[in-house]
Amino acid sequence: MLRSLLAGVSGLRNHQMRMDVIGNNIANINTIGFKSGRINFAEALSQTLAPAGASYLNPMQIGLGMKTTSIENLYSQGSLERTGVLTDLAIEGDGFFILNAGDTQMLTRAGQFFFDADGKLVNHSGLAVQGWQLTDENKKLGLGSGNLSDISIDMNMVSEAKETGNIWLSGNLNAGLKTTTEVWSLGSALTTGGANADATTALNSLDQVSTQLVDGDTIEISGTNPDGTEVSATYTYSSGDTVQNLLDAINNAFSGVTATMQDGKIVLTDAEAGDSSTTIRLTNGANNTGRIDLANFVNTTPGETAKVKTSVVVYDSLGSSHNVILEFTKTANNGEWTWTAKTTGDEEITAGSSGRATFNEAGSLTSFTFDDGATKMTLDPKNGAKVMDVDLHAESGEGRMGLTQFNSLSTVNVKQQDGRAVGRLVNLTIDPKGVINGTFSNGEKVALAKIALAEVPNKSGLMQLGEGMYQSSMASGAQQVVELDDKSVTSIVSGSLEMSNVDVAKEFTDMITTQRGFEANARVITTSDQMLSELISLKR
Repeated sequence: MLRSLLAGVSGLRNHQMRMDVIGNNIANINTIGFKSGRINFAEALSQTLAPAGASYLNPMQIGLGMKTTSIENLYSQGSLERTGVLTDLAIEGDGFFILNAGDTQMLTRAGQFFFDADGKLVNHSGLAVQGWQLTDENKKLGLGSGNLSDISIDMNMVSEAKETGNIWLSGNLNAGLKTTTEVWSLGSALTTGGANADATTALNSLDQVSTQLVDGDTIEISGTNPDGTEVSATYTYSSGDTVQNLLDAINNAFSGVTATMQDGKIVLTDAEAGDSSTTIRLTNGANNTGRIDLANFVNTTPGETAKVKTSVVVYDSLGSSHNVILEFTKTANNGEWTWTAKTTGDEEITAGSSGRATFNEAGSLTSFTFDDGATKMTLDPKNGAKVMDVDLHAESGEGRMGLTQFNSLSTVNVKQQDGRAVGRLVNLTIDPKGVINGTFSNGEKVALAKIALAEVPNKSGLMQLGEGMYQSSMASGAQQVVELDDKSVTSIVSGSLEMSNVDVAKEFTDMITTQRGFEANARVITTSDQMLSELISLKR
């Protein structure tokens, strides 16, 4: 009779313990990184009434109740909640964050971290997250448990200035662009007897002379040279002068321009092709006796230079910026362009300021050279910084096409330059491999530190220390420091937290079965008590 009482008591005690586990799970349903617990039961030792033998085929045994064999945590993945806070970190996969607790290390899945006043990444208890500072020395030695340290970021760090040493060009130079020569032509032909005149025709023989010119009559020559300078001259008629005499006067008046007769018209042609400011006007002198009626000149071919411009900001050794304008000019030769480099400030390009680029019939670059034997562009900042040697790259390469020449829109640009100004830290990001990257105001992105994770052979053997922290034990096995890489299945999610993995529906179901188990064991005790009462009352 006593055995049933003791069995019932063991059932009450252990079902009460199971209820404690369930209650703890439900209490932590919203605890970040919490792992639900599970209690496991087993029957207690059985009492043998009779062993198996000749009298009995099977042994006769009565169990002595039940006992708890283990209470363990279930380390299944909890769902992730997006918070948007950079330092809220969730582990997706196996592993634990490592926290520095002085002489020991603690493990946690609760990734509510922040940077303290000293720049250390810590949890709410002030324990520093462990990882590696990505210094040159640590990278050389390799990232392992030996150089594990507190993650610390200096929020006032700066990115040093870097002198520009290379400029990479890319884009297209329009093969359809042409450099043209400025041409002005008399609005109507000069004639004699209705036929076109030529340079040898006497001026007074022209049909356009309404009153014969006499010695001393003048024709005023005005306009501008190709470079924009003003032209003002006077042709004075002498008896017997021809059209050639007028042409000579025009040629003497202008610079960089040639006047000729073509199909009865005076034609003014620039000596050099390209942008031009040439203009011309011929008028009778105010005191003339004779008169020649000349039409106005017409600009039959505007002088234009096929030019393509782009610009780039380069940086000197002090981090000061300098604007360099690169201008490409199409020559009369197919597939050939000249280029020049100019600055817009006090700095000076002392060498390598011009050159030539040539292309083949397929539009591909065949050469990009400097004039005067230079191999690089040399720029003197004139601000105390050292003189810069900058290499221009026009060839194709990884990630860029280089320069091309197709009959399409010109798109020349500077793909990249490798200099930078001094920059201050403006932003931090944490990638899935735990690397903390700093972005600086000068555009540089630097890997500053890397968060380490730890794994243990038997997670169920970890000792719970409260506040979401664990410690390795003999049962768990020694913790192993893990560096996440491209082959890792586990990843760190920044801006998210891992929620509790408690399954409410399962906990409520377990609660019901625990309550019924407790009630059943209580009924065993009350029934056993009634039976004892009946036994005692037999004496009466």
